[in-house]
Amino acid sequence: MMKVEKTEEIGEREARLFYEFCVASINAEVAAYLESCVRCGLCAEACLFYMGENISGKIDPTLTPAYKADLLREIYKENFTLWGRIKKTLGMGVKIDEKELKEQVKLAFYTCTMCDRCTKVCPMGIDTPRLVGIVRGALTSVGMAPKDLVDATNTALEKGSPLGVDVTTFLQRIEFISEEWEVEIPVDQKAEWLYIPSSIELMKFPSSVAAAAKVFHHAGINWTVSTVAHEATNFGLFLQDREVSKELLRRVLRGAKELEVKTIIAPECGHAYQSMRFVAPNLFPSEWDLKVLNIVEFIYLMLEEGRLHIKKKVVDRITLHDSCQIGRRGGVLKEPRYILKLLAENFVDSVDMPEKNICCGGGGGVVVVRDADYHRQKAFLTKAELFDKTGVKNVACYCANCMLALNKSAQEFNRDYKFISIVELVADALEGGES
Repeated sequence: MMKVEKTEEIGEREARLFYEFCVASINAEVAAYLESCVRCGLCAEACLFYMGENISGKIDPTLTPAYKADLLREIYKENFTLWGRIKKTLGMGVKIDEKELKEQVKLAFYTCTMCDRCTKVCPMGIDTPRLVGIVRGALTSVGMAPKDLVDATNTALEKGSPLGVDVTTFLQRIEFISEEWEVEIPVDQKAEWLYIPSSIELMKFPSSVAAAAKVFHHAGINWTVSTVAHEATNFGLFLQDREVSKELLRRVLRGAKELEVKTIIAPECGHAYQSMRFVAPNLFPSEWDLKVLNIVEFIYLMLEEGRLHIKKKVVDRITLHDSCQIGRRGGVLKEPRYILKLLAENFVDSVDMPEKNICCGGGGGVVVVRDADYHRQKAFLTKAELFDKTGVKNVACYCANCMLALNKSAQEFNRDYKFISIVELVADALEGGES
């Protein structure tokens, strides 16, 4: 069975393999990004980790997005520029040792959620998450990815989910949710629509799965869940391991094909949407003919088609936390705002431009890595400033991982925000009231 390796012995071999992985990952697009940085510093003020340290009165230039790609940039120069080759010939080339590799783990896995906010402010359009992704992939390939992420990924490969939700557990949770919330959830039925929850929702936010089922029934669609494609998350993306990503997506593809599904409804999970909507078609170019909608997109579509009817306001004042992977990177930004204006007496947006909303601090697998807790907590201070500006305590979310990270950080700082699933709000608004 496929397995991600973790090593504690870091030596010349690991340094050499890390270097070779980076070189092999540099194509024309990556080279353009590495050449284009003019050191303007704008990306620093876009990074929640850098800003979080600033709020605490500390300036740490190593947290700027541009710096996080510095080693990769030096490797590029050494191999693809005349001056870099001369420096290498003169013995002034890139030196990578254990200390440097550990620093790269901090930069790529602890202090970057790959949220893409830095890309939006970069005057050169440099896709820093793409560059950080290469570093993550290189570290994973030499066994240096964080142990918490590696363990969760191997659990997903072995049992079907990073939280250990195998088929038996999945069916038990579906039965529990059906009984507790009195809602029918069809399993392994031939259907047009396939809903794939995340194990975070199944185990920690089961009410959101029940809410999704109620929404589907109200919309009157022919839908099912699958025991083959029962997990939406894909930790291969966090590790930037192509083969792991492919293996986990293969299960989704097989489950969908067996049930003759046309459209997958991705849950409130950012990277699950990324993996199925954008990564899968590239990994399975001739097989992946499935349409993928995030559940917020689905609700927006059903409202537009008149298949869902909001019957009442269900919250007084509320603001919104955007999922970076669904919102900024996936383009689903107007939909949650449209829905919240129907659900709330007073929707208060925390940002003038939705694309500039700030990450939860736990994305990209950061919330899973205990050694990254310090940085996650600092990043949360940046997010909390944004919430406090609105003066609103109710915060709508459309990513369970975001809710997990925000709840955890808010508890650690004794903040009294209430994080609420948009799907749960919608399900409440469909019941009773005037049509």
